[in-house]
Amino acid sequence: MKNPLSLFKSRENNLVPFSLLENETSNHTVVLADTGSGKSAFVIESLIAAKRMSPEPLVFIIDKKSSYSMLSEYFDGDLTVFDRNTSVPFSPFRGIYDEEKIAFLTKLISSAVLLTSPSFELESEHQSAITKALKLAYLKKCERKGLTYLDGKLVKQETDEEVELLMEDFIIELGSLTDEKNERSREVIDSLLSKLRPFYADGVYAKFFNGREKKKGKSKLFYIYDLDALDSDPVLQTLMTMAVIEEIRRILSLPENQGRTGFLVMEEFAMLGRNNPAFRDFAIDFAETMRKRGCWLITLTPRPQNYFELEVGKAFWSVASNYVFLQMNSDNVDFILEKSSLLDEATGEIVRSLKTIKGKHAEIFYSNKNKTVQGAFCYAQTPKGRWLSPTNAKDTREALNALKKYEDKWEALDYLVKNYPN
Repeated sequence: MKNPLSLFKSRENNLVPFSLLENETSNHTVVLADTGSGKSAFVIESLIAAKRMSPEPLVFIIDKKSSYSMLSEYFDGDLTVFDRNTSVPFSPFRGIYDEEKIAFLTKLISSAVLLTSPSFELESEHQSAITKALKLAYLKKCERKGLTYLDGKLVKQETDEEVELLMEDFIIELGSLTDEKNERSREVIDSLLSKLRPFYADGVYAKFFNGREKKKGKSKLFYIYDLDALDSDPVLQTLMTMAVIEEIRRILSLPENQGRTGFLVMEEFAMLGRNNPAFRDFAIDFAETMRKRGCWLITLTPRPQNYFELEVGKAFWSVASNYVFLQMNSDNVDFILEKSSLLDEATGEIVRSLKTIKGKHAEIFYSNKNKTVQGAFCYAQTPKGRWLSPTNAKDTREALNALKKYEDKWEALDYLVKNYPN
């Protein structure tokens, strides 16, 4: 590879230069491997290597019970934990309103309706009404934001502050679209207001779509979003995952992040919904938006079926340009050979032969989409790599204790490497 970020060893002990950023137009990545094969450790190694780039890239992680949380301690990260019993970390309505924002909110609200009322037929008239109500609500909020009293008179003033809608703002404008003389118009609006009832006023999901007090925080380059607490509610988990993705788009759009490469790691992409075609469209649109902004999606799963049976998985497989395989059971290899032309009989046997030896190395097979760059190599986790991303409860406790013991986090890391080398 021309511009490697890492060096690995081949099975024959030759050096292998490697990077996930070698494709000309897209560098979205799929990682497939059995549980415990070291796929997360390999991705973390790739992220750490990329952090040496200039300007330093942004990293976003969407996960449950994240194995990446320790990295946020060392890279000055921002950890957002979603919890049904606490206030929502951020509203999906916040941000700069442009056509992309309106399109996203239309998809979010449409998805909310379909998730809670799966038998409801959401037609183009419903979606048009949602879009129109969003635009009206935004314009009215802008007008109110830009008005102030000066010498006892209400005057218009310029403001560059972000305008944040509430779900109630949208609902009011949606209700105002009813045309009493048009029966079809009343049916469209009334049905939407009814189906959206769980998401406003005292609805069960209302608080997750309300604004919250704005906090001016330091801009970060490492973000982790933990949605584990929402695992028991697939509706809320799906919508909040969509909200996180929109928040990532907002962060990428900030002036200080223009020109930065970025990575978004999704270990649990099934959180975007299982078999809803709307989520496939959302995933494809999102992947294209990320490509244009130079932010690359890395999705991981131990089940190849997730890429061929779930609508969102099909989308992520289709947009990927990098395919990374670690140790997999033979049935899973057979499944990929049956469902995809990426592997042939020869490369399938290489993937079948991959082994992960705990404490030593993990064997990896890489292929780009065009199959013009392919090969196997070995990744050996360094002692520092182990303590930057502990994968069991005992190591995590030791790492946290070291961080409490030393004021300097890098001294804590050196202590862990020296005292627990293996």
